[in-house]
Amino acid sequence: MEKYYDQETLLKVQKVQSCILKDVINVCLKYEIDIFMVFGSALGVVRHQGFIPWDDDIDIGIFREDYARFVQVIQKELGDKYEFLTCETNKNYACTVTHLQKKGTKFVSRDVVKCDYVPGINIDVFVYDHLADGWIARKRQYFMTWFWGRLLFLSGKGTPFINLDGWKKVIVEVAINAIRTFLHVFKITPRKIYCQFQKNSQKYNYRKTKCVAAFETPKPWLNAMTKSNVYPLITMPFEDFEVFVPKDIDFLLKRLFGNYMKLPPMEKRMNHRPVIIEFGDE
Repeated sequence: MEKYYDQETLLKVQKVQSCILKDVINVCLKYEIDIFMVFGSALGVVRHQGFIPWDDDIDIGIFREDYARFVQVIQKELGDKYEFLTCETNKNYACTVTHLQKKGTKFVSRDVVKCDYVPGINIDVFVYDHLADGWIARKRQYFMTWFWGRLLFLSGKGTPFINLDGWKKVIVEVAINAIRTFLHVFKITPRKIYCQFQKNSQKYNYRKTKCVAAFETPKPWLNAMTKSNVYPLITMPFEDFEVFVPKDIDFLLKRLFGNYMKLPPMEKRMNHRPVIIEFGDE
């Protein structure tokens, strides 16, 4: 298990994230906007009725057609407490995932400690776009969103995780530095790359294809689903309140995690490796 901060601090982070989620759910209920737990957070709901004990984030999903209104009403109702962190709100942010973070807090992981922005304690918002129907078109969409997403990260100052040793690691590091130099010399900014990522993610939205996927993830084919997999949403307990999860949550979790009710070994219990945490005014 990762041990970059103590249990008391971890529980404190989870409490702040729970408060963000509660506020978001209340606003979405008021405005009839559907959001639902996804990925590790959905696993936490089913297996632990709350957070995975060592986890330090919350993942929610939303459909593209609801996203613009979601941003608008969150800013209207909760703008005094929270703010969105995206490439559109911060020119130095080099990540595809939308963060909704608490103002006045800091949550800086080891991977982004050198970056020119300071993330706060947040929840992650994954937007589901339509996936191409044809096999070839689908493979192309997967590749193009992967390509622009990885290039976006390299356009910032984040530290990539390289799971290699020796000369192979050296070659990858040299390639990464060459790519970053190229981007810098030709003034290719995170926002420009993010626009290309969004263009490919949303390419088939006008066709209303059968499946949707969250392209912010490295393997979107594992989270691809139909809306019939989602609706009707069901409610389940999460900590001391209730959240929404997709109707076919068992099917979706098995595809992502296999035997998801079995706890992983200690060495695979990962978190975001924060090196700076500030809770601001409490």
